[in-house]
Amino acid sequence: MIKLLKHSILLLSIVYFQSAIAQFTIPETPEFQTSVYDYIGLLSASEKNALEQKLIKYSDTTSTQIVVATISSTKGENILYLGAQWAHKWAIGQEKED
Repeated sequence: MIKLLKHSILLLSIVYFQSAIAQFTIPETPEFQTSVYDYIGLLSASEKNALEQKLIKYSDTTSTQIVVATISSTKGENILYLGAQWAHKWAIGQEKED
């Protein structure tokens, strides 16, 4: 029983350590903010521009702000948690709305 407990603690320690070093670092808020951040070069300049224009128009007509960021990996982070943390750090959206 003690041997099993030691192995369980070791396993949990390894999993915790790996998740601690694999966390995604949210970039600093850019000075010039827009609606599309293509960190991996997925979009052409014209695709990025067209998407930005659609998102700006959508925001203007609905007062809902959407920001798109392309990244290569979440580095093990839950995408929903990462998105919420990113939105909070960059102050995306309206202050009085959640």
